[in-house]
Amino acid sequence: MNVQPVVEKVTPQKAEAWLNQNKTNRKLREGVAEKYADDMTNSRWTQCTAPIAFYKDGDLADGQHRLFAVSLSGVPQTFIVLRDLDRKDGLNIDTGLSRDLVDAGRISGTDTDLSRALISAARAIAEGDAQRSATSNAAKLAIVEEHRAAAQWAATNVRRVRYLSNASVLGAVGRAWYVETDHAKLKRFCDVLGDGFSAGDSESAAIALRNYLIARTSSASTAACWRDTFLKAMNAIAYFMAGKKLTVIKGVTDEAYPLKGKGRKRGR
Repeated sequence: MNVQPVVEKVTPQKAEAWLNQNKTNRKLREGVAEKYADDMTNSRWTQCTAPIAFYKDGDLADGQHRLFAVSLSGVPQTFIVLRDLDRKDGLNIDTGLSRDLVDAGRISGTDTDLSRALISAARAIAEGDAQRSATSNAAKLAIVEEHRAAAQWAATNVRRVRYLSNASVLGAVGRAWYVETDHAKLKRFCDVLGDGFSAGDSESAAIALRNYLIARTSSASTAACWRDTFLKAMNAIAYFMAGKKLTVIKGVTDEAYPLKGKGRKRGR
């Protein structure tokens, strides 16, 4: 294969011109391009080893989402560029095994302490809902860094029990960590939630939440149900911390532990 890579600065104007040569690529996923553009606008975009590639006839082979992001952001970027690919070379473009954020953080050395539970907890604490699919790796890392202490505490103390250690519960515990000063009692909530053994009515809220979570159906994975569970979990924690009896988990509309400002350091 006689294809020589070059490094080129790609301006928004050049990106748009190249996109106009895009005749046979896959359908543009606007959310992906917007995610990249957000990183470019906020100086989170890093060097990309994947080239912008063209076939011999000038048609764009790879890179439309990055080029669209350059156009959206208005921020020039530098890319490796390959030209004169054969059409058959398109068979294996973007077919490699992708890295998730935990892999990427460890391999790059950006954050070697990441875990999926930590990421889930931090994002739930920050956002309070399940609408997060368009967030880039760099944006996720920023959220983890902002809420690392609360998220790590939740990920460590919420027991890995099926149905009980999902992101909505981790996020609720992390939110409570910011507000409640009695972290020993908050840990007790996590313990009762995990093992199902309480000391009576004053700890009934953890049992009620445990029963509710175990009894849920698969529909609880939807965004609306995720938010509903997040609110109910925070409410149950508030009852537990106050020592109030709670035997039935009912719907609530307000956050018992609203996030007042980013990166709070009230908890220890």
